[in-house]
Amino acid sequence: MYNTDYSASDHHTGFHLNLQIIADDFADKKEDVSIIGREDPLNLDGLRIYQPGTSLKSCYLYLIFGTALSEEFYHYKNIAFAVIGSGNLSCFSESCRILHLKGVLSFSDIFNQIQQTFEKYYNWDIQLQLALGNVNPLDEMLEASLEIFHNPVFAHDTNFYILSSPRHVTGMSEWIHDKRTGKLIAPLSLIQDFKLDAEYQRTLTTHGANIYSEELRGYRILYMNLWVNGNYQGRLCVDELQTEIQPGHFFALEYLGSFIELCIRRHNLFQISMGNDTRQFFADYLSGKISELQAITDQIQYLNWNRHDRYLILRLETQQQDDRMHSSIATLGHIEAQIPEGLAFTYQQGIVVIVNLSFNHSSASDVISSLAIIMREGLFKMGVSSGFRDFLLIPQGYIQAVSALRLGKKSQSMIWCYRFDDYLLEYMLSRISHQISPELLVSSRLTELQKYDRKNNTELCQTLKVYLEHERNSLQTAKALFIHRSSLTYRLERIQKIAHINLDNPRERLLTQICFQLIQEKDPKVI
Repeated sequence: MYNTDYSASDHHTGFHLNLQIIADDFADKKEDVSIIGREDPLNLDGLRIYQPGTSLKSCYLYLIFGTALSEEFYHYKNIAFAVIGSGNLSCFSESCRILHLKGVLSFSDIFNQIQQTFEKYYNWDIQLQLALGNVNPLDEMLEASLEIFHNPVFAHDTNFYILSSPRHVTGMSEWIHDKRTGKLIAPLSLIQDFKLDAEYQRTLTTHGANIYSEELRGYRILYMNLWVNGNYQGRLCVDELQTEIQPGHFFALEYLGSFIELCIRRHNLFQISMGNDTRQFFADYLSGKISELQAITDQIQYLNWNRHDRYLILRLETQQQDDRMHSSIATLGHIEAQIPEGLAFTYQQGIVVIVNLSFNHSSASDVISSLAIIMREGLFKMGVSSGFRDFLLIPQGYIQAVSALRLGKKSQSMIWCYRFDDYLLEYMLSRISHQISPELLVSSRLTELQKYDRKNNTELCQTLKVYLEHERNSLQTAKALFIHRSSLTYRLERIQKIAHINLDNPRERLLTQICFQLIQEKDPKVI
């Protein structure tokens, strides 16, 4: 990790070079370059040819032949020298920094190369400064930075929306156009790859320029997290696809990042309009803050919907812990891309989707199928309400979706979609036992039968349950219990004698089955 301590207040001072940045520009010149010195601060503003007897300044790099070195150089402190060819490098004090060039190139070639490096970064700095006052500062800054990094440079926000990406080269991710925002966004599959990557999770807390390894993407990424007032705002990235990332690029990226952080403060650069008024309405509607019929009617008209259209409510929750919700807005965009008739928003640590089935004459099954990939890649589970024909029932539809998700995960944790219609009985049972304990709701007749089983080590309760489940079919019941029909007949006689249950009475049979469900709801192992 490199830390240059750049901040917004430093911009007026400009970008200063160090020996590493200068050495990097010799990488393709076949010049053997090394750096000697304890430290390598960013304090160089220009190049000078060394002349004996002159006063030297720490802000300049002094060019000299190695053959001209002598013990007299020891009195220089905190000065940077570029030494060409062999010489007595031990004559410098430890406070000096030495850029040693072995002399493959001529003096003029070396002089011109170093001078060009200073000019390149000076011009880049000027372009960054000028861009601050423009309408689209980020685009101009990243465009100007392409010459510095010689690789594609882009920036994204916390939700993986692409704020700027001036160059696209082979090997880069193909950004997706989000119709809802009009912005580019990373593919959902890529977002989820990052979310599940342990290395990526570690990078979310870093400061300064760092390297993201090639293990996930197949190439390295030089990145810098963008922070404003201690809050993570997004990321600046350089993909190592065209040229090798050099050590000096770390310093350059941190300087560029300081400009972008300043832009965030000045221009609210990373704020995206997501139809927040409509989404806030639904959040307030679900929470009970909005109940006035006129306000609800106005919203229906604004959406160009009808009160008695067919509606469906979805509730999505992720299976993994993701407190930062880095991709929540991105996920909303992908959901709405798959369901044009739907409106998605975050609510109570999850995602809610209001679907107007009349919009595209679609069905609940169509909606569920269209979200299958997103659910799988996002590791989501989803509760689905019953379909209904009244906008005023949306809050109740939400309760259905939440209940389906809760009940479904409890009984069938391996699947990802739970429809309320499939858990209607479980919901009813959970509600009727909400105020009165299940023990007090179970018929005393069935309780007596349970006591008899415990005392005599019999299975009369289980026999009765299976008998009712098989619609009183003696043959199927006997097969299910692995007993003879005569044994079943005997057990049924004992059941009616002990519990006094009239199995010919439909009401008593229904009540008994409900009681069995209540018992099993409390403890599945009881029966």
